[in-house]
Amino acid sequence: MTQACHATSAALCKFRHEPNVQQYTKNLESMHKVVLETKNQASLLKVAEGLTQSQISHYLWVEQPENLETCLATIPVPRSSVRDILKKCQLWR
Repeated sequence: MTQACHATSAALCKFRHEPNVQQYTKNLESMHKVVLETKNQASLLKVAEGLTQSQISHYLWVEQPENLETCLATIPVPRSSVRDILKKCQLWR
């Protein structure tokens, strides 16, 4: 969970000037997040590649000192824009 928090904070900070981020952070009490999981690191990297190809702003967290990609966070976007990219991800429980 800590790494997910790092990725989320980094995405919001890095892309703070994007309209979707500005709108999302206007009402802090109404923030909504969905946490999904991938099967392994390879599938996480495939999701990151899909987001990059679709030009969806995201931050891929690389845990140090292991230098291992562990999670990513997108900026707030409509579900329809990421549905196909995230279709193999499941809700984290």
